Amino acid sequence: MIISCQNLSFNSTLSQERINRATHIFGIAVIRRILCFSLYLLGMTRTSIAKLIGMPTDSAKTIIKNIYNNGIPAFEDRRFRNSAFLPQAQLKYPSKVNVTIEGELINIGFGKDGQKLRMPRNNKLQFRTLLLTMLNSGLLSTKETSEHLKLSNVQIRTLAKKLQEKDICSLLDQRQGQKKDYVFDLETKAEMIQQYIANLVIHRNVSSQRLSEDLKQRCNFDLSSRTIRLHIEKLGLSKIKKSLPELINSLKKTQKANN
Repeated sequence: MIISCQNLSFNSTLSQERINRATHIFGIAVIRRILCFSLYLLGMTRTSIAKLIGMPTDSAKTIIKNIYNNGIPAFEDRRFRNSAFLPQAQLKYPSKVNVTIEGELINIGFGKDGQKLRMPRNNKLQFRTLLLTMLNSGLLSTKETSEHLKLSNVQIRTLAKKLQEKDICSLLDQRQGQKKDYVFDLETKAEMIQQYIANLVIHRNVSSQRLSEDLKQRCNFDLSSRTIRLHIEKLGLSKIKKSLPELINSLKKTQKANN
């Protein structure tokens, strides 16, 4: 099967939205590996892939080699003991946990003795933590937990792994972003905007990872790619990614003509 991308149409806005959505589920490291291997399969050189994604060429080579050697698990962070992609072995005995909702209360019944654990229906984090804890303990199956929390099996396995490895704080909704600009003061914003525009002018990658590395090297700012991506969207910089270079070229031509 041969796939040619020369005549295909790509939408950068849709791409960013889809990557952001997938990142919330799988994490940026997994998405980078998926993109790296996909571009490799489409025929790009390792050097071009590394430059496009914003990583060292040796890292791209290592990712591709690991995927060929280890299969699907190589897309994940191998420091974790359990896989979010591959199904975990379920205990054979049937679940004895019964979850019901009565008005404003959630009731979790155990066994046949009628013992129940009750909690307010609005305590979503408490409910999620308890069910994922029971999943990790073998008291609930992935399917049952998925149905109660209304999440996919992949999301359930990912959250259960996070809870086991990183405690309850890992279950907080990270999509809301930072409420206050604790790190991004006026100086930091100015340097980030300056670096973004400079990269555009010289046709350099303006991915959040690339900007993070550039600001680290130039200004010694230790900023995560996620935080930079958040502020790029807040400031609307992604909207000028294509139009700014065109505007600069147009102004140069006008100035040259006037001279």
